[in-house]
Amino acid sequence: MKTPISLFDVGKLFLFRMIFKYKETALCFCLVFSVFGGLCLSSAVWAADQPSQELRKFFGTLEQQNVRYGWQDIKPDRIPWEYHRTSKNNHPLIFAHFGKPSGNCILFLGGVHGDELPAVYLMFKLAHYIKDHPEIVQDKCIVIAPLVNPDGYLAPLPTRVNAAGVDINRNFPTKRWHPDAHRQWLEKGKNNRRYYPGPKAASEQETLFQVALIKRFKPQKILSAHSPLNFFDYDGPSSNLNSFEQWMEKISKEANHPLKKFGYYPGSLGNYAGHERNIFTLTLELPTSDPKLGGEYFRKFQPAFLKFINLPVTGTPPFTRLLKSDKS
Repeated sequence: MKTPISLFDVGKLFLFRMIFKYKETALCFCLVFSVFGGLCLSSAVWAADQPSQELRKFFGTLEQQNVRYGWQDIKPDRIPWEYHRTSKNNHPLIFAHFGKPSGNCILFLGGVHGDELPAVYLMFKLAHYIKDHPEIVQDKCIVIAPLVNPDGYLAPLPTRVNAAGVDINRNFPTKRWHPDAHRQWLEKGKNNRRYYPGPKAASEQETLFQVALIKRFKPQKILSAHSPLNFFDYDGPSSNLNSFEQWMEKISKEANHPLKKFGYYPGSLGNYAGHERNIFTLTLELPTSDPKLGGEYFRKFQPAFLKFINLPVTGTPPFTRLLKSDKS
């Protein structure tokens, strides 16, 4: 009994006959397809190379600023930066991730206000230091975003606000942003454009960038560097605030740097992360915004950075709490 021929077999026979009959045409088609496919592949490879090209261009711009401020020891291209967002002026919003996700993750932020220059230096310098001392990240996760507001920092005259004129530290989507942010800006900020909270909560890429880092890495601790108010400030879990305050008092004495409860604003990091999400949040306000003092400030506060990294915590926000340790 003969096996019936399937439609699939009929199709194959027809295709082979057509190729044999029109082999020259088929050859031309294959050649064109190969060339076109190669072009598509080349375009895809070129597109994949784009981020590194953009970063190299960005690093070149940063190097020019480093020379301007005398920061010859800062080499941005030596750190494994990542970026997934850009600012209004198309500058990459960079961060570096050291270590592995763990129960002791800390997020460092710098350059939230573009005119607070030594804060930028401190975070770049800290990234270099951690890269050169990998033992620091053993059983830890450290994330550093050294330049949250590159548009303000790279402006001809550095500005507190971003390219859209928004104060990034008033733009976080806190619970009472809508009723309070603009009202407080008009009353306490006296309509000063340096403190403009934005047209709506989380309207800025720089804000969304920080929110994304918090959601992705789930840090138990955050340190944000600013200037020039000259104090430590802290926010965090109310159940642990007394023990955190005691730890901060110790750090304040060791660093000879004042400790002050500054409070928080609608849309501020301290409100969003510390108050609403129970993340231990520390603000370091440097004494001045003089870029020439960046090295001096890093030497002064490096021990505090390391102690904050090693500060033992347990749990995941909003259920984090401090653990007692002689090392901290």
